[in-house]
Amino acid sequence: MLELKPFKHTDIIDKSMKLNQVEIRAVAAVGLIMAIRMLGIFLILPVFSVYAEKYPGADLALAGIAFGIYALVQSVLQIPFGWLSDKIGRKPVLILGLSLFAIGSVIGGMSENINELIIARIIQGAGAISSVAIASLGDVTRHEVRAQSFTIVGITIGASFLIAIIIGPLLAAEIGFSSLFYVLTALSVLAILVTMFFFPKIEKKELATEESAVLGYLKRPEIRRLFLSAGVISLTVNMFVFIYPLSWTELGVSEADLWKVYLIALIPTALFAYPYVRYSEKRGKLKIATTSAWALIAISFLVYPASSVLPLVLYLAGMAYFMGHTILQSVFPAYLTQRVGQEKRGVTTGVYNLSSFLGAAIGGMSAGYLYQLNPHIPLITALFLVIAWGLTGLPNPPEKKSSKE
Repeated sequence: MLELKPFKHTDIIDKSMKLNQVEIRAVAAVGLIMAIRMLGIFLILPVFSVYAEKYPGADLALAGIAFGIYALVQSVLQIPFGWLSDKIGRKPVLILGLSLFAIGSVIGGMSENINELIIARIIQGAGAISSVAIASLGDVTRHEVRAQSFTIVGITIGASFLIAIIIGPLLAAEIGFSSLFYVLTALSVLAILVTMFFFPKIEKKELATEESAVLGYLKRPEIRRLFLSAGVISLTVNMFVFIYPLSWTELGVSEADLWKVYLIALIPTALFAYPYVRYSEKRGKLKIATTSAWALIAISFLVYPASSVLPLVLYLAGMAYFMGHTILQSVFPAYLTQRVGQEKRGVTTGVYNLSSFLGAAIGGMSAGYLYQLNPHIPLITALFLVIAWGLTGLPNPPEKKSSKE
């Protein structure tokens, strides 16, 4: 059984293309922290729109604000949290962010109207640790195995997503939507404990001894493509998961049965996404994997309108979108950390996550309003953005290097 224990990043590291023991422990610890945190976030996503609009004073537009305001706050705080982690270390910033998320979750469970729910989501969003987690994983893995490392963490997050998509609707129907927030609180506390006892120790001098201009990274075309991609992906995923359950409930599927829909839609992702990423990295075909994933996302929005005539298409659209989204969410952070030095990795991944969460905020907050105007408008908007994104140029995987970056 794999033992998780604190270690120093200065331990001996070999030059092979396989993860060594130091990296395995690091990836396991970071992956476990992220999986627990993301499980809490994902639990409410598949049912948020159908329950939030039932709060006193709510409509779909306000439900969209409650849905997207979390990401908006996250986007604002990604750079400050990333910068702070470069200065004082990753671990204390992770604990701070997880604590804020736990506090917001408690308030969410106590919310009695849509305005209180929005406030709770703002406080949840203040726990902006995504850039810190990405930087941490980049700190403790070599360049040669970084995509593998992010893929492994992606597997744990993907498993959390699958579990949450299945049990979220069931729990909401059984214990109530508001009670889900108390489950999120418990998961946050668990993540804090894992961070305190198992998070890999990284010497502070390795984080901030070398001065490097962040603007130098931001001027690189590939870095800019990654930032743009993060925004588009997050914008479209929040649009998708906002309208997807609404489409099914309009077809007569109850909130309690939505887990069955997500289970079927996620089967291809669970079986093929991560093995495909691992295969592509080993064969040097990550560029093909990136293009294929983009095509799946575009196809999902292209065929979605046909679901009003043939419900089977709604399953196919979900399968295509989740597969494409999962692949890109695995490889893009790896591309970024392979191109950015450790001394500015926290703040640069902060910019990446700023773009990501800003896109998520725009997608979530606009989805409800656009859906009220016409259910097809969010789909057309997302399709246009995805095609425009592809035409501007998708990010390319970095060249292989022989030394750790």
